[in-house]
Amino acid sequence: MGELLPLEGWLNIELHCHLDGVGPSDRHPDLAQVLLSVPPPAGSCRVDQRVEALADYISRTMELGAGIEELEREYPSKTTEYRHLAEALVPWLVAAPRRDLKDAWDRGYEAGLRRADQRESGI
Repeated sequence: MGELLPLEGWLNIELHCHLDGVGPSDRHPDLAQVLLSVPPPAGSCRVDQRVEALADYISRTMELGAGIEELEREYPSKTTEYRHLAEALVPWLVAAPRRDLKDAWDRGYEAGLRRADQRESGI
């Protein structure tokens, strides 16, 4: 018998796919391992708008307000770097559990409040 898994905090996901196989998990004895096939995205040559938005945000942060399109005219190599960074970050951000993101947000908010309190008290 494996470790007992928590009964709370599980996420339900609805998938529209083809079920290729089900068997015991090689990572945990109480779980099943499922093999699925999903169709390729329609229009695979189109640009992921999330990647473009994140690349533009990175550009505006790193280049003091210059957006990705503005920067592309003068420094195409920098825009390539920002797009590669965004391409690496978007899947990670999408896969991050919502609870972890909320916890991180709360920690950052609380740290900001502490810094504001310290500034007000002159520490």
